[in-house]
Amino acid sequence: MMTSLLFVDDQANVLSGIRRMLRSYHKQWDMEFACGGHEALELMQDKRFDVVITDMRMPGIDGAALLGNVREKWPSTIRIVLSGQSDRERILCALGPAHQYLSKPCDAEKLTSTVARCCMLRDRLKNDRLKQLVSQLDTVPSSAHSLEQLTSELNSSSATIDNVAKIVAGDVGMTSKFLQLVSSSFFGQPQRVKSAEQAVSLLGLDLLRELLRIEGVFRVFEEEQFAHFSLNELTNHSRDVAECAYNIAKLESDDPQVHGDSRLAGLLHDVGKLVLATCAADEFRQAVDLAHDQQITLWEAEMHVFGSSHAEVGSYLLGLWGAPLPVMEAICLYRTPEEAESTGFSPLVAVHAANILCRKRVSSRAQEATLLERSEFLANGPFADRVEQWHRATNTSVPKHQAVP
Repeated sequence: MMTSLLFVDDQANVLSGIRRMLRSYHKQWDMEFACGGHEALELMQDKRFDVVITDMRMPGIDGAALLGNVREKWPSTIRIVLSGQSDRERILCALGPAHQYLSKPCDAEKLTSTVARCCMLRDRLKNDRLKQLVSQLDTVPSSAHSLEQLTSELNSSSATIDNVAKIVAGDVGMTSKFLQLVSSSFFGQPQRVKSAEQAVSLLGLDLLRELLRIEGVFRVFEEEQFAHFSLNELTNHSRDVAECAYNIAKLESDDPQVHGDSRLAGLLHDVGKLVLATCAADEFRQAVDLAHDQQITLWEAEMHVFGSSHAEVGSYLLGLWGAPLPVMEAICLYRTPEEAESTGFSPLVAVHAANILCRKRVSSRAQEATLLERSEFLANGPFADRVEQWHRATNTSVPKHQAVP
């Protein structure tokens, strides 16, 4: 089935330009064009669209209001802003309902690659209900402690970028949100950042103070509803994997971007667990309890309950939010790196190895052998002769925390 796209702008000449720019895609995409928000909603009453791409400043129903309507009525639809709008107040209104923000002028390659990547990840996630729930999510929750620290620092007259960056870099939810903001054109040209620190620096303290006051940008994780799931354990494990993946990447690559992508993907490799705990709490609680009661991995329990894993869910959300492809791939395939098209070293390899090595360091000797045997990729893959060096190099440089299932 062809992917269906709806382009919305109040200026007919802009729509004509988009139609001409994308005429070579008419066999791949079913494209409709609406002159304004009202016409768009009328079209959507009669036809399902996979992607809605809208201008921001329009009379009547503007882009933010339109996407808010779409999120409520057709939650699985991918929602993208394509605008030259630079008014901060209007952009802040779009933060919740928009998955990504593309700036005009936008060339065909950028537009088509953005749509294609979102649709590719959507097709990988097989559970249609999860697609709807994840697409409606506007933020990933943070720990209460991290949010208190961030609020205190930003409200301080002596606040610094470095202090804020340390708080953000240690919190999975905050890092994922900041990655969305800098990977898209919400506040300037999209940037390929190498760290949470760089993302904070690009956004700046004044903007962060504004974001802190907007409902829905940051949210506290409600951990008390889960008897056998700990955000603190997940956070500690994610930090360990991030540092381990970073150290492995430095051994194997001279590219600072690979180092940064490996660290970011390591920190976010379990973000899908937080997403499931937020948007499908009852089913996730069932999976957590199943894993605990039957002594199976949470991954196996998720497949039993959802038919999908937290890796697919996490990569889908970050893909919707415009995260870099190497980071998304590492999150999506960190348990199954053999499924990747490339056989060379990548952040995916670093995160796969780091996840296992961090678990190995907190396991018994009998469990150690089982962990390595479970990874055919590490045992017999193209980097089998490097694993022992990775282990030695990271064993003393990363704190030892309890692993999560």
